Amino acid sequence: MPLNFPTAVTTCFKKYVTFSGVASRSEFWWFFLFNVVGDGVFRLIKVSALLTIWSLALFLPALAVNVRRLHDTGRSGWWYFAWILFPWEIYLLCQPTTTLDNIYVGGWSPSITEDNVTSSSLKCPSCGKMRLPGQNYCMGCGVKFTDG
Repeated sequence: MPLNFPTAVTTCFKKYVTFSGVASRSEFWWFFLFNVVGDGVFRLIKVSALLTIWSLALFLPALAVNVRRLHDTGRSGWWYFAWILFPWEIYLLCQPTTTLDNIYVGGWSPSITEDNVTSSSLKCPSCGKMRLPGQNYCMGCGVKFTDG
């Protein structure tokens, strides 16, 4: 559900330097608008001291909401450095929320589980637990598989 302006800005200030978790598109863009309008007002009235204070005060929450927004799209916060390629970062920030295999949203669930592996899969010779493709150790008893 999209956040409204006051809720989004309040959330960003409550999570001042929280780089973990996610931020919705509305949270990010409302805070972005808040930052741009405030910056524009201080530039318009030509009070450089207030502009400097504004910029310093909003640097960390703006960076944090940017990283959380990238997490919401299923990307690492290191993608923040895509601002070097400005249009690419805007593209990333406009992406919808990704929930499938997103390690930043409520934990990660593996793509391959015992439920979706065929019955022809190998089993552990020690405990009989099903062996998943690419698995080198048994998840049940810890025995190392010798057949690769």
